[in-house]
Amino acid sequence: MPPKHFLTSNFRVAFEEYFNPEQQRNAVDTLNGHIAEVRDGSEEQRRELGVLKAQDKSPEQIEQRVAAYLDKCYWQISQFYRYSVPCRISEAETFLREVIRYAKEKGGKRDVIPELYLAVAIRNAPEKEQEALTLFSDAFADFDANGAPALGPRSELWARAHWARLLRRVERVQEAQAQEQAIINWVVGHPMVLPPPKLKALVSDESDSGVLNNIMEHPEVVAAIEQAREKRGLV
Repeated sequence: MPPKHFLTSNFRVAFEEYFNPEQQRNAVDTLNGHIAEVRDGSEEQRRELGVLKAQDKSPEQIEQRVAAYLDKCYWQISQFYRYSVPCRISEAETFLREVIRYAKEKGGKRDVIPELYLAVAIRNAPEKEQEALTLFSDAFADFDANGAPALGPRSELWARAHWARLLRRVERVQEAQAQEQAIINWVVGHPMVLPPPKLKALVSDESDSGVLNNIMEHPEVVAAIEQAREKRGLV
């Protein structure tokens, strides 16, 4: 059983910022094992694991508690897969589908983040290209209309970059260029927020030689960074 802090946002940050690849793999394996224990375990085992509370008596209460706990596990492991080095987001597909299904069951405000993660996860499967395109389009339409503060710029840029590359792959070049320009516009508007290596890691891909792979040399980006450095007296 993983420690209690395993499912916290602090642990997720540590996973990304401080864990080496071997530690990341171990964390993924540990959480996968825990998910199997909870999903397949008996009521007694789930109580021993601390998943079920004393007040969980009826089958409905138990079912709801386990579903909510597994949803938390599924989202955490999806993020582990995303932030693994190298990235393993494609392995998160099943978990992300469960997160999206559970959210729809519960209702409430739409959260586009798992949808964007799923789009990235399935983008390279030829038979799922159209589903990925629809997920990207619908999720970003909702994001542009309603916002999603929890998404954060890093996840937005990461997802848009993958969408742009998929659009280019299916020869929808003008749409791809629009997403690439949206990324450039964000960088120009926030030139000092992300260090160049982190920005490049977010939006580039070794299989791509396009504008995003050379974003730090883009004239608009170069000019914006130079101007920002001059204002701060860093030149």
